[in-house]
Amino acid sequence: MDTVIHFEYGGRYSTKGDESQWISREQRNYAIMMKDITYAELVDKIGIKIRIDKCSKLVISYFSMVIFPRKPTYIYDDGDLLCYLADVNKDHYRSVLHVELTKDVEQIQGCEQIQGYEQIQGCEQIQGCEEIQMCEQVGEEDRGSAVVVSNWLNTRVNDGSMNLYSTEPAAEDELVEYVAIDENGGMGEDIEASLNVDNSGEYLRHEWDDEIDLVGGQVFRSKREIQDLVEKGAHQNCFNYDIMSSDTKLWVVKCSDRKNGCKWHLRVAKTMNSDFFSVRTYTKMHTCCRATTSTSITKRRGTPRLVASVLHEDYPGVFETPAPKSLISMVQGRLGVKVSYSTALRGKKQAASDVRGSPKESFSLVYSYMYMLEKMNPGTKTYVEVDEEHKFKYLFFSLKACYEGFQAMRKVIIVDGTHIKTIHKGVLMVASAQDPNRHHYPIAFGVVDGENDASLRWFFNKLKSVVSDVHGLVFVSDRNQSIINSIQEVYPLSKHGFCIWHLAQNVKANVSHVNKKTVATKFMECAKAYTEIEFLQLYGEFKRRYPAAGVYVDKIPLEKWVRCYFPGDRYNIVTTNTVESINAVFKKARNYSLLPMIDAIVDKMIEWFNRYRNVVKETSPSQKFVTRVDKKMHKRCKDAKLLTVIELNSLLLEYKVIGRDDNNYLVDLRRLSCSCKRFDLARIPCVHAIAAACSGSSEIHELHYLCSKYYWMEQWTLAYCMTIYPVPHKSHWIIPDDIRALFALPSEYEKKKGRIQEARFPSTGEHGHRRRKRKRGHLYSYLDGDSSDE
Repeated sequence: MDTVIHFEYGGRYSTKGDESQWISREQRNYAIMMKDITYAELVDKIGIKIRIDKCSKLVISYFSMVIFPRKPTYIYDDGDLLCYLADVNKDHYRSVLHVELTKDVEQIQGCEQIQGYEQIQGCEQIQGCEEIQMCEQVGEEDRGSAVVVSNWLNTRVNDGSMNLYSTEPAAEDELVEYVAIDENGGMGEDIEASLNVDNSGEYLRHEWDDEIDLVGGQVFRSKREIQDLVEKGAHQNCFNYDIMSSDTKLWVVKCSDRKNGCKWHLRVAKTMNSDFFSVRTYTKMHTCCRATTSTSITKRRGTPRLVASVLHEDYPGVFETPAPKSLISMVQGRLGVKVSYSTALRGKKQAASDVRGSPKESFSLVYSYMYMLEKMNPGTKTYVEVDEEHKFKYLFFSLKACYEGFQAMRKVIIVDGTHIKTIHKGVLMVASAQDPNRHHYPIAFGVVDGENDASLRWFFNKLKSVVSDVHGLVFVSDRNQSIINSIQEVYPLSKHGFCIWHLAQNVKANVSHVNKKTVATKFMECAKAYTEIEFLQLYGEFKRRYPAAGVYVDKIPLEKWVRCYFPGDRYNIVTTNTVESINAVFKKARNYSLLPMIDAIVDKMIEWFNRYRNVVKETSPSQKFVTRVDKKMHKRCKDAKLLTVIELNSLLLEYKVIGRDDNNYLVDLRRLSCSCKRFDLARIPCVHAIAAACSGSSEIHELHYLCSKYYWMEQWTLAYCMTIYPVPHKSHWIIPDDIRALFALPSEYEKKKGRIQEARFPSTGEHGHRRRKRKRGHLYSYLDGDSSDE
């Protein structure tokens, strides 16, 4: 590609303080275009352009765009020319060249000053002597013994002495240290050592360590591991490298400044009959200049892999890492490189993929993962279904600790689905119970392509392998028709009720010109009625006040949503709030690929089991009920003492209790029943039953025998007695050949523009919140063409 170079001719430098200025004598600039640029060709082109003879000598200089205060930088060879071409600002603008005509080039060369560099370079062959080039970089730690020289020095040997040339006097406050000259005209021993002079008299470049600390023969688990290590080392220690060779068995890199003599290189190869890589050849010392590589336009930039490697150090094996904005400052503070927001975000996702594989690897390893999940937790049930083309369709898993613990739970299962937010879409199905203390207790999880008849029928058939179809089993869900059909087909002996919260949202949408929140509240009061008389009174008043809502609700069978009409034991579970809360817990996990999402689910189950196991351990042995029921019984016992109890039949344990509302309630302690129906439906003694049990004629001495066993501490202990174990990293998997041969391909998906939808999808009949139209003034209406004047 052609390069355009601008220059000025016929001027001079002027110094004010620490800065230099170029004073031009001509009010014009010159421009030349070159393809293959060399120093000799540049001088010839400039000479032709300004029409000077070849005997004249040109001095070319420029002001650096990255070094301040400004001082001229001179160009004498191809290396200096390359530095000029690479010296650009953030807008990729290059400085204009300054051309001077002189006969005494040596003297001007001895005056060059480079801000920020501490180096010595002899640049010209003088009086028949060989050219000597010195490039010495002096570190802070060597400042005591090394010579600090801030100017370019040109040495000339005359009569056994050395002279230093400088065209500009040093400022009064400028520190100048002179080179010590011995009586024979040579430099002192300390100075020669600091300049690294060899036996032939040639000055060598300063060598420095790359600080990566590799050792020949060192073994790495993968090629990616050594690549991440070298990339971080290059950013930390300010050097660039070029990849000379890279394939599945070899990786060779060399320093980008190798053309100027830097010998740093690294060769890594794959070991025989193994996936490991080892260091074969390695030269750790650099001779390139950090100051050049740090400002080079070709310096290495931050990559997502670099961000991921930093996260692996601080958050090993963790999916929840800091936000991209925090990662930008973290990477810059650690490695000195600034990355963009998108690079930080991709690095965050890359780190998660490194832990359990990329989205594509998640599907290919799903059979092996499920095998390891069963191996770590014997008895766990897992199923994977693919189509004829081996594309992923369905997945189901239920940990043995969960479905065995369900035996100690109330036989009510809440089922619901929530959408997965990856490019492959899908629905996460959750079947959950509620433990005696009203905590979430997931039984099984499934991943299906949607809430349709085929997928949900498959899910419930697999659920049947851990929860049998028996009398007394109850399901609670929203009114998704596919869930209703699947439960009727797979679990014909069970009972099915609707979530009254979802119904309340539908009722709100069928009324107008009223307070919709009040309508939903009144509807839920009707649904929670314990007795038929109470329901008829509440529902009659509800229909009179909201006739439109009554028309909608009358279409739904009463036994599906009214507590007192429900034919099974629903206890206090009248909504799907348990599963909705679980969906909220896994909100972030649903953005992960398949295996990381399952990892997050298993980790949360481990956390919950361990937490509630510790709660049980710390509970007093004398406590008979779970904590929530114990508090409720504690309050009811106090209120029961104020009630009047009349014995009806001491043999059948039947009593009449006069309540605080002056109503008579019949209590049958043998049948665990009370006419208020709270005892019958919730299976926890009501205040009337407690008053009868505490009367002097009662033979009941332990109240916990009146309560359902599912509220006992013994049952709660059984629910969390088993341990759940996580799946180890895939590098520790031992998979049989028949399982390793199984694989699944990612399901097809339609790539859409824009961000993936993360908002919740409304259930059947549920209406989402409508956005209110923002009112705009007449000016906006006029601009939109909505003027009412027409």
